[in-house]
Amino acid sequence: MTSPGPRPKKSGFLANIQAAMAPPIPADDGQPLRRPPSVTVASVLVMVAAVMFMLIGVLSVSSTGSQANSYRTFYSSAVKQCTDVVGGIGTAVPTTVATPTAGVTTPLALTALPNSCRQITAATLSAGALSSYKTTLVVFSVLLVVIGLVTGACGWFMREGRKWTRRVLIGVILIQLVLAFLFQVSNMVTLLATLLIVIGLSITFLGKASGYFMAVALRKKQH
Repeated sequence: MTSPGPRPKKSGFLANIQAAMAPPIPADDGQPLRRPPSVTVASVLVMVAAVMFMLIGVLSVSSTGSQANSYRTFYSSAVKQCTDVVGGIGTAVPTTVATPTAGVTTPLALTALPNSCRQITAATLSAGALSSYKTTLVVFSVLLVVIGLVTGACGWFMREGRKWTRRVLIGVILIQLVLAFLFQVSNMVTLLATLLIVIGLSITFLGKASGYFMAVALRKKQH
């Protein structure tokens, strides 16, 4: 009975994927680990994202007053549009009124305009509602600053191959997705910052960068 010969080596695209998924781990020769350039790139990307988050948070806090004024103007314009197009707001909107197909399109979209107008119950924005809006702005702005600080710390310690930084950054990405899709708290800057984190985090799972993180973890267990 003959023994099977060596399996043929994989080549091409599959070999590249296999090499990326099973990166070489630097040997423990007693010398400090040398950080791959890809880890440095990932760290820089994450820290740039951190600065963007903090900048947006600080600017949002400082512009709370102007944002509140814009919201008050938007509310008044929405009430006027409802009055002109569907006859009023709240219970004043007829239950049989049809959605208009032409006319003013701002500030409320024409799609489902009657339902939108029924949800507006006061002709003017109350002081309590405006105060609640300002509080919400401040809370989300502070949250962005905190996210920026946490992201910056992860970017800094990522240089040392700390595995916990990757887990924390995954949490940051999930929080940003929740803020964007559930609370509509996002703009081009925060979306770009989140993309930078995704790119930086992805780099740490590939090639020499992944091997570097694994080597740091193994040396930590040995000592």
